[in-house]
This record gives sequence, structure tokens and C-alpha cells, in this order.
Amino acid sequence: MKKKICLSIVFLFIYFSLTGQDLKWTGFENNDFFNENNWQELSNGLPPAANTLNPDEEITHNLYLTCNTIALGTIILADEKHLFLENGELVVNKISGFGVVSLNENAHIIYEESFEFNETTFNFNSSNSSLALKNNSPINSYENIEYFYVSGNPSFFNDNIKIDNYYSGALIRPLDSSFTPMKLFSEENLAGNSINIGQYEIFTGENIPENFNNSINSFTLERGYMATLATNDDGTGKSKVFIASQRKILINELPSYLKNNISFVRVIPWNWVNKKGTAGDITYMNNDWFYRWSNNGESDLNREYAPMVWGKGGADEQADIDILTSKLKSTHVLAFNEPDNCNDQSGQYGNMCVVDTAFTYYKNLAKTGMRLVSPACRQDQVFTWLNQFNQIAQQDDVRIDVIAVHWYDWNSNPQQNPNANPQDVFYRFANYLQSVHDLYGLPIWITEFNANRYRNEWVHRQFLELALPYLENLDYVERYSFFPPVTDVADFFDENNNLTWIGELYHDFQSSPSLPNESYLMTNNISEIELENNYEYYCDPELSFLSIEDINNNRLIYPNPSENHIYINSDKIYSKIVLLDSNGKKIKSFTESKKIDISFLENGTYFLNVDGTSIKIIKK
Repeated sequence: MKKKICLSIVFLFIYFSLTGQDLKWTGFENNDFFNENNWQELSNGLPPAANTLNPDEEITHNLYLTCNTIALGTIILADEKHLFLENGELVVNKISGFGVVSLNENAHIIYEESFEFNETTFNFNSSNSSLALKNNSPINSYENIEYFYVSGNPSFFNDNIKIDNYYSGALIRPLDSSFTPMKLFSEENLAGNSINIGQYEIFTGENIPENFNNSINSFTLERGYMATLATNDDGTGKSKVFIASQRKILINELPSYLKNNISFVRVIPWNWVNKKGTAGDITYMNNDWFYRWSNNGESDLNREYAPMVWGKGGADEQADIDILTSKLKSTHVLAFNEPDNCNDQSGQYGNMCVVDTAFTYYKNLAKTGMRLVSPACRQDQVFTWLNQFNQIAQQDDVRIDVIAVHWYDWNSNPQQNPNANPQDVFYRFANYLQSVHDLYGLPIWITEFNANRYRNEWVHRQFLELALPYLENLDYVERYSFFPPVTDVADFFDENNNLTWIGELYHDFQSSPSLPNESYLMTNNISEIELENNYEYYCDPELSFLSIEDINNNRLIYPNPSENHIYINSDKIYSKIVLLDSNGKKIKSFTESKKIDISFLENGTYFLNVDGTSIKIIKK
């Protein structure tokens, strides 16, 4: 029978006296987790004996790990043993055993295999930490949320913990409204005055704190977040989107058009999806995203909803913008559906088929601070109507980040050619996409496509078998969604709600990441300037876990033990200090304080969590 883990035993911040049972990472030889020469015993500074750390064998030491490491094999933690990770990324096949993994400041784990929710528990000590489970779905992670803790406290979904998509898996991280992923600087090279920017809120003009309106010259953006900067209060003007997907972004010098010229800032959490989606809220297609031709959908645990502003009525009032920004898992907004058609779809209402009219309402979408997907036109109108729309946007400095297209092979006379050669259909499709990309030079979302409603199921299936692998390998296609014809000739489901041939093909096809790079400094229709991410990861193991080595010498905190107050001996200003009991339960929080009142505590052992690192203290 599996052993039940008790909170009082496991959680957390149980920093033991420094003995031979504690190993600290040095990275002396390489980044191999299981190489003993990369570790030292804290009691004597020497590497542990051979075979102390073997894959798939129980580890009976507490481990203090920092820097980027790879564990090719299973890390098995013995009962009540801890792995503390700080300032680094651990890529690991698997972790098991009845131990605890603590993620401190800037700690990230990429878990390659399926996590078996029956042993190891994870505790997030810092808002800037994450656990990516590549083979566990978000809903599976949610169903086992009791294995995740935040600062020693049980986790509650959308209260203190967030579960996002991570391509085909899930990413778990703390949910902390006070966390500020972005830091803005008044001078180049991260110099001068600085302010911190939190999540979701839109900062414009004089509402940007500390008089930073038109005073921004450099910035940092933490891993896992997206930021939009623009020169006008309403998000229009010269603008740029930055995505720190799996690597922090550091910009030492903004392009000239943004220097001292930023009046719009918004930061939102990034969400990691694969390319394959669905046109419509269709479940059981093994996809990570969908849209609904409206703005009233909602993301669920396993899928991101991309809201669409179908027509004028979705973008003509501030209330419409508020609806879009309330979609906390959404990172993009789709503009109008076939506004080029004066006789149908959104173009038939409110003169939306007039380019100038459509553009007037499109500009409002810039207020969201989301990535903006262009209006989706009928097949050929992407070269005419949308081209005119884009030219007006460029003249007015209004951003388009992605080009949306619809394709149904209408130029091949499908009514007279129902049994077309699927290879020919595919070639026309591929040539069309290349022509669109040649014209705009921007990423593409194919929000509707099929081999045409007049073609039979066999043609559709053969076409998809060619098209899907091609789209996955086409770097400028970010997302696609097959749209079954209205004639029901190539539906996903039959009349008994069973998968058809087409449904099986689409469901079973394994998609790949939509945006696979570590970070993106996005170009758009009004900004072709390529920027360089100046962030260079640096890790010195000697500078991590300093508090652990300093505990016995009382160099970081004093006096310890103490009757009334604990002082933090550091020039650094710590933004978040939490006092916890011996079981890791929060007692009280302090902000930017170097004098901690403990006079009200009963005598005993406690812990101070200082910006993600915990220190044992004694109240006497």
C-alpha cells in the first residue's frame, strides 16, 4: 500500500541542520543531475561518494539544486527528503518517491514523462516558478490538485494556483495578483528609475505609475508572460508585442519609435498551445484552442478560447473591449468574419464591407493589448480587400500581428470537379498560403478551410492527410482549424455522434507547438525592425541558497534565536516576507521590512520565507 504523506511531515521549508545528508549543486563538470562530481556535501565541501545519485534508485539526501540541469532518468526521493530548486530549469524524465520538490525563486521544471499522481508533492515558494507536465492534461492536473502546494498551503484552482495549457500537457504555477512580471526603466541598459508592472491591468498615459508615461527606454519581462507596448493611449500608434514564452526577455535599448514614447502597457500570462484547433466549440478533437464566431465563449481547462469580434457590434463600445480583456486565458483576438462580403456575413451590416468603416472599428481592438488577428476575408479577397485594409492600417499606425485566411478551393470550379485529385487540391492550397505570406510577411491563422463542399469525403480525407503534416512544418502558419463543409460530406461525427473517417483523422493527428521558440520580439505590419533579446542566463551556484549556508553563522538574520525581533542583515530590499510555522502554514506577511516582530509567537521553531527562500528561526 502506498504511504500517505502528511502535511506536517512534508510541508515545507523544513531546512535541516547542515549535515552529510545535504547536497548542494556545483555544476563542476556539466549539467548532468546524476553526476556526483556536480554536487558537494554541505558538511565538508567534497563531492558525494560514487553511486550516491543514480537514476531510478532512491536518493536519501536533501538536495539544493540551482542552474539549468538535465536528469535523464527517474529521480526517486526517499521518504521526507526534499529537492529544492532555485534560479534554474530542471528538465527531468520523471520524479517519484515520497519526497517533496520545492520550487523557489525563478525555478522551473520541465517534466518529460507522464506524472503519476500518487507520490511526490510539489510546493511553489515563489510566484516566479512553474512546473510543466508535458504529458498530463490540464484537467488531469486539476483532478490531482492536492499534490500541489503554494508556500506550504493547499492549492485552490484560480485562487492561489493557475493551470494553463502547455502544448499537449499542462503548466502549473502560482496565481498571485501582486506578482509583477515586467520591470520598466527610465534609461537604457536597465538604468535610471524603475517601476514594476503587474498582470492584466492596462496602463495608459498619465495612469502609468511614477510619471513613466513617455519615459520608458528599457525593460525586463519574466518567463511565461506577454507584453504589449504602444505609443498611443488607446493602444494604437507604433506598437510591439513581446512574448517571453520560456525565456526571460531583456531589452537594453528600445527601437527609436518607442524610446520615451510609450503610453500603453499591458502584461498578461502566456498560454502554450499547439497549432491544431477547431472552428466552433467542438470537443473531443484533441485540440488546445477553438473559436466561436463570437466573443461570448470561454476557455476551459484543456482549451484556450480565441474570442472573435464577428462584426461591428463586437467592437463599437468600451463594453465590447471589456469583454475581450476579461478572457483571462486568451492572448489573441480575431477580427471580423468576411467583412469583404456586402451580401453576407459581417460585411452586410453597418457598411462593414467598406474598408474605411471596418477599419474604424478594428482600431478599437488595439485597446485590448492582445495580439490582433486580421479580418478573415473570402479566399481571393485577402489579396484585394484585406490588402487595402492593411495599407490604411499602416498609414494610421494600427497594428496587425497575424493574417487570418479562409480557403475552400473555389478557383478550381469545384461544382464541375467533385472528384478532384487531392494532390492538386493540396498544391493549390500550399501555393495560396505562400502567396499570402509573400504579400504580408506575417504569421497566418487558417480559421476556415476544406477541400470544398462539392467534393466527396474521400477527397477531403486525402487532402487532409497531405495538408495537416504540411501545416505543422510550415513555420509561418501559427494555427489552423479545419471547418467541415455545411453539406455534411466531411463532418467530424456521424448521426450517432461517432467519429467519421475525417473525425478520426483530425482527432488522432498529433499537432506541434504554435509558437515553439523560447521568446519572441514580434514584428507586425507597422514594425519590421528586428530586436535582440539581450537576456543571457547566468547562474553561479555559489550565489544560490546562501541563506542555507548562513543559517548557522547568523550572517543573514540576527539575532537567532530571538525573543522579540528578527533583523534581516542585507542591503537588498525584499518585497515579500512570510512568517510560517513549522508545518509551513502562513502566520503573517511583511512587506519591505528588515525588522520582523516575533514577540507574539510561542517559543519554538518557525520559518521566514524571504522572496522565495526560507530560513529557519527560533523563538525563545
